[in-house]
Amino acid sequence: MDYEQDYIMRMIKDMTRMIAKLLLGKDAPQYMLPDAQPDDKGLDGDSGSFYRRLIQMADAGEINEAENLLTDYLDQGSGSKEELEVALGFYVYINEMSNDFLDEHEYSREEIYQGLESLSTQFGVSGLTIRMPGV
Repeated sequence: MDYEQDYIMRMIKDMTRMIAKLLLGKDAPQYMLPDAQPDDKGLDGDSGSFYRRLIQMADAGEINEAENLLTDYLDQGSGSKEELEVALGFYVYINEMSNDFLDEHEYSREEIYQGLESLSTQFGVSGLTIRMPGV
């Protein structure tokens, strides 16, 4: 089981790098927080505050809720590179969480993968489907 989860984790890392390269022209999908830390934490706030909010929610075990908030953010957004960077950063972050933590909070690596597939399609890249073990 651990081997399969490690394999999926590596596939997710590869997929995020591929999306970053294709859509952002970057070798690594890394969201850099702005230096300023405004207090606004709503959907209308800056991306740094929004990203921090997503990470805080994920750390608190509210991963599904954070992903739902991210989906709303992307649906209401303009499709900017900054929005894509926030989303990729979120998925990279939760992919680094332990299997036990994800399981405890009813989230899976398969859901991370599915979120990335959806994200790539939303930003105009299709065909990034990678066969998942057991799927």
